[in-house]
Amino acid sequence: MAAMSAKRSIAQMNLYLVVLGGRMRGGNVEMHDVRWVLGDTIETTVPQLKSEWIGNAQGLHIDSYKQLRFVDGYRITIVNTNETDGNEDNKIWFINLGGYISGEMLEQHHLEIVVAPSLKIAKRRALQRWSKPMDQIHKDDHAAITNLQGYSVLLESDPQGRHDGMKPDWSGYWVIS
Repeated sequence: MAAMSAKRSIAQMNLYLVVLGGRMRGGNVEMHDVRWVLGDTIETTVPQLKSEWIGNAQGLHIDSYKQLRFVDGYRITIVNTNETDGNEDNKIWFINLGGYISGEMLEQHHLEIVVAPSLKIAKRRALQRWSKPMDQIHKDDHAAITNLQGYSVLLESDPQGRHDGMKPDWSGYWVIS
C-alpha cells in the first residue's frame, strides 16, 4: 500500500454507498440501482443522486445508504485527484453478486465492498462473505471506486484493522424527487 504523502490535503467529505429505487418508462416493477457519492452528509448527496438516476424522476427514492469509513483493515480517505500518484496497490471494489433460491421467481442479490489488488481477488472475497445458501451464485456487476466528483478515494492502513461491514446506516423509503 502506498503511504499517504504529508502534502495531501484530505477533503472533509464522506463516501456513501446508496441504493436508489424508482420507476423506468415501460417497466412493470420498481427498478433499483446502486450509486457511490461524496458529500458532507447524505442530504448533500441528493442532487448528485438525482442527476445519476436513469429512470423517471418522479418517485425516485433512497432505499438504503451506508457511509463507508473502514473496509478490510483500511481507512477510506478522500483527497483532491491532482494530489495522487495513481499507484495504489489496493483498490476499493464494489461487487454485486446474484444467486437463486429454489422455488422463487426473482434473482437474489448481495452487495459487498472489498479491498483487493484485482477484480479476481475482490470477487473471491465477496463470494466468501455471502453466507446464504444459494444456487448458481455469480458476479453480476463490479466497479473499482477510485475517482469521484474530482476527488480520489484512497486507502490508509488502519492500525485497528476495522471493517464496517455492509449493514446499512439507514433503510426505508425516502422520496427525493
